[in-house]
Amino acid sequence: MDKRRIGIGVAVVAGLVLLFFVGKWYIKQKSEKKERAQIEQVDKQAREQAEKKAKEMLVMLHQVCRYADAVGIDTTRFGAKSTSQPTETATKLADVLLEIRYGKKPSRLEFSGLKEAVDSSWVNNIDEVTKPESLVKLAPFGPYNQLVGHYNRLRKLAKSNPAMADSLRLIRQTLNFYRYVNRFDADRFVIVNIPAGELNVFDRAGKRLLPMQVIAGKPDKRTPCMTTYVQDIVAYPYWNVPRNIALDEMLPRMKRNLAFIYNQNLQILDEKDQEIDPEEIDWDGLSTTNFPYRVRQASGCENSLGLLKFNLANPLAIYLHDTNSRDLFKLTSDRWRSHGCVRVQKPVELANLILESQTFDAAFMSKCLVDQKPRTLSIPKPFPVFITYNIADVDATGKLRFYKDVYALDK
Repeated sequence: MDKRRIGIGVAVVAGLVLLFFVGKWYIKQKSEKKERAQIEQVDKQAREQAEKKAKEMLVMLHQVCRYADAVGIDTTRFGAKSTSQPTETATKLADVLLEIRYGKKPSRLEFSGLKEAVDSSWVNNIDEVTKPESLVKLAPFGPYNQLVGHYNRLRKLAKSNPAMADSLRLIRQTLNFYRYVNRFDADRFVIVNIPAGELNVFDRAGKRLLPMQVIAGKPDKRTPCMTTYVQDIVAYPYWNVPRNIALDEMLPRMKRNLAFIYNQNLQILDEKDQEIDPEEIDWDGLSTTNFPYRVRQASGCENSLGLLKFNLANPLAIYLHDTNSRDLFKLTSDRWRSHGCVRVQKPVELANLILESQTFDAAFMSKCLVDQKPRTLSIPKPFPVFITYNIADVDATGKLRFYKDVYALDK
């Protein structure tokens, strides 16, 4: 009897232990199943959220690309599909937004002397910057917006007139240039447009503060495109004659007749920059390969640079300057006849604007004092200058203009 009771007790205890472990296992399985369900639910929500975000990003990209297309940007580079990874779509969206604001570097730039101020973090606030009103605010520059209007007008006409493709391409190049200008933080700046033969000082809104004509380089002595700045201004400058001009154009004439030196008010300098008496030089022994001198034109009314020179920061020896042949602005429409530097029509007004003071009066150009030495004037701050080659542009009235391709760069 006792053995039976003991056996029953052991069985009961074993059953209870088994029940305990089975119950514990069941509870654990139930808990793990619940946890798995919760994890799967979270994962599902995360996937749905990611898919929703990806779709929203894709919609944003398509909307922004439509805007970019309307302002002359080639959007084929920014295409994305529903199967594209979200990171890829986000990268393309950031890229097209940056191009809308800052453009691409123009291919014709031969020198970049201005420091860029590109705010790449600006695109991080995607929801805000992709709003239509935010995109429009990126372009406060008046001539840019006028050109955008002409571009879209011609696009409609181009549907029935394929010949307008070239005109649209030229407008796109200029639109990109204006976007590129946004990379530089400047309240006021100079734009020299070579095909137009014009210089304009603009403010941020695109107001023309000082328009004028210019004379740029001849087709075989092209003025290079660049971004640079006015370093200082020189009154009564010397003209340090470029060596190629001195050798190719002046040396033969000096050898034929020394009167050319005196008539042109030239000075012959040795390697120590000391002036040499032309009568003491053995001209017969000189040639283009043997000319140990430097030629300089003395300052004064007949100096080829006129009475004012605007030194630009660049390694190409290009600068803005007055001219001793100011009548050319009235007597001819040929605006491309220099050796590369840029002659300006209104040097006094430009100098006073850059100096932020009425340093020179209206009579400065007519006084032309004798025996003046060059005088360098410091400016309040570097003044940005863009020398560009825009065949298509708008004039002061907002009219669309297509200028002559004087350097045949669009062939």
